[in-house]
Amino acid sequence: MKIVNITLGVLTTFILATSCSGWTQKDKERYLNECEKAKLDSTFCNCSLEKITTKYSSFEHAMRNENDFPEIFNACK
Repeated sequence: MKIVNITLGVLTTFILATSCSGWTQKDKERYLNECEKAKLDSTFCNCSLEKITTKYSSFEHAMRNENDFPEIFNACK
């Protein structure tokens, strides 16, 4: 039982450390790739990425708040 608790603690710490680390280059590339796969203009994708990275502390934070995206997208039209 003690091993399970230690493992859960280590996993929780790892998840929190990696999810709260801000926007990595990989996160930005992932966003741009998904945006371009949706056949959106690269100017729009870069604009929305800039606004999203300014408003949200990490990719995960942004994904938890997708309901705010229409406002951001309208600003990039």
